[in-house]
Amino acid sequence: MSAGLSLVDTCVVFAVMAAVTWLGHRLSGSISDRRGFFEADGGLPWWAVSASIIATLVSSVTFISVPAAVFRDGGDLTYFQVVLGLAIGKFFIAWLLARPYYASRGVATTYEYIGARMDRRTGECSMVLGLLLGIINSGVKLLTAGLVLDVITGWGLPLCTFVVVAFSVLWSILAGIKTVIWTDFLLFVLFAAGAVFALVFVAFKIDLSLAEAFTRLDAQAKLVLFDFSTDPTVRYTIWAAIIGSIGLSIALGATQGTWQRVRACRSVADARRAYNYSALFYVMHLFVLGIGLALVLFYEQNPLSASMVEQLTAAPDRIFPYFIVTEIPVGVSGLFIAAIFAAAISTLDSSLTESADVAVRHVYEPWSGARSEKHYLVISRVAVAAWAVVFWGVSLLFSRYSAEGLLDLTFKLPNYLYGAIFATIVLARFGVGGFWSWTAGFAAACIAVAWLAAEQVTFFLWCPISGVVMILVVWMLDRSPLERSGVVLSGPSAG
Repeated sequence: MSAGLSLVDTCVVFAVMAAVTWLGHRLSGSISDRRGFFEADGGLPWWAVSASIIATLVSSVTFISVPAAVFRDGGDLTYFQVVLGLAIGKFFIAWLLARPYYASRGVATTYEYIGARMDRRTGECSMVLGLLLGIINSGVKLLTAGLVLDVITGWGLPLCTFVVVAFSVLWSILAGIKTVIWTDFLLFVLFAAGAVFALVFVAFKIDLSLAEAFTRLDAQAKLVLFDFSTDPTVRYTIWAAIIGSIGLSIALGATQGTWQRVRACRSVADARRAYNYSALFYVMHLFVLGIGLALVLFYEQNPLSASMVEQLTAAPDRIFPYFIVTEIPVGVSGLFIAAIFAAAISTLDSSLTESADVAVRHVYEPWSGARSEKHYLVISRVAVAAWAVVFWGVSLLFSRYSAEGLLDLTFKLPNYLYGAIFATIVLARFGVGGFWSWTAGFAAACIAVAWLAAEQVTFFLWCPISGVVMILVVWMLDRSPLERSGVVLSGPSAG
C-alpha cells in the first residue's frame, strides 16, 4: 500500500501544527528556573492539567490500533473494559498520590520521594525502572505515528518518526511542562474533535439504516462489550482489563510525569480534581471504537482488494490510515492526519520533559556540582533533545514487531516492568521497605512475570499479580514502617 500526501494536505498539517505551537507558546509565558520548566511554578488551572493527563495517555495508538482491533476478524468492543479500568485508575491516583506528592517538601522528583520514604538506593533503582518504562512506551507510540505518516506519504519510517520527534522537541524546549500542558490541552481538543468527525464521516458513507447496521454487526459478534470469562489466558475479560488497568494506572502514577502534573496544579484540591475529571475524558474512546464498527460496515459494502487484505495481514494497524488516504477528500484528510499527529506528539513531548527532568536532577546535577539556574535551564533543553534521539532509535527497533499489532505491543512490553513499579510506589506511599527487602521483592516480581508469561496468562494480569507478590515479600521482610527525616513528607495519614 503506497500513497502520497498532497500539497494541500501537507499545508493543512503543518498549518495546524504551527498554530498549536504559537498558541501553546503564548499561553505558556516565560520561565526563569527549573521549577518553572519542569513544574510550571505550580500555577496552571486544573482543567488544562486534566486534559494534558488524558492527552499524554491517548496516543496515536488509540486512533490507529483501537479501530483496527475492532475491524479485524474476531474483533469486538471488549477493549472498552480496558478503557473502563484506566478511567477508574485515575480516581486511585487522585486518592493515593495527589496529596503526598503535592505536600512533599525537599524533594524534586517522584524517585526522590521514593528514596526518602524507603531509602536512597531504592529510589535510584526505581528511577532506572521509570526511565526504562518511558523508553518502551515512547518507542512504541512514536513507531505508531511514524507508521501512519509512512502509509500516507511514503517517506519511509525513519523520516516520518523524525518529523514527530522534531515537533515534540520544539514544544518541550519552549517553556518545558508549561508548553507541554498547554499544547496537550489544545491537541486534546483537536484529536477529540477528529474522533467525533471521523465517526460521523464514515457513518454517512454507509448505505444502511441504524437498525440494519446493528443487526449486521451483531451477526458478526462485533457488539460484544463485556467478557466475564475466568480463563486467565483470555486477553480482554472484565477481570483482567479492569484489575490490570487499575494497576497500570497506579504504576504510571509512580513516574515523573505524574509528579510534574500534580505539582503544576495550584492546590491539592486542584490536583485531585485534575485526575478525577480526566477519567471522564475517556469517553472519547467510545467514538474511536465506533470508528472501528463503521469501518467493518463500510468495507463490507466496499470490499478490499486481495493485495490490501494481504498487506493488512502483515500490518493490521493500517486499516484506518488506508481509509483516510483513499476515501477522505483532500484537505479534509489533512485535518485527520493532523489529529493523529496531535495524539502522537502529546504523548512524546510529555515523555521528553519527564525524562529530561530525571536525567538533569539525578545524573547531571550530582556530577556537575552547584551551577546557576540559567545553566541548568540550558542543560534541561539539551537533555530534551538527547532523549528525543533515544526515543527515535528505539521506535525504529520496535518496527520489527509491528505485525503483532501495536495495541498489544503497547500494553505487553511495559507490563514486564509495571508490576515492580506499581509495588514500589505503594510501598513508598506507606513508608514500608528498604533496599534489600525491595531487591528481594523485585526478584520475586520478575520470577512471577516470567511464570505468568510461560503459562500464557494475559499480560493485563502481570502487573497486579507480580506487584502484589512484590508487596507481600517486602512486607514480610520489613514489617515496620520506616521513619525518615530531613524532608517533610506527607505520610499515609495524609491521604
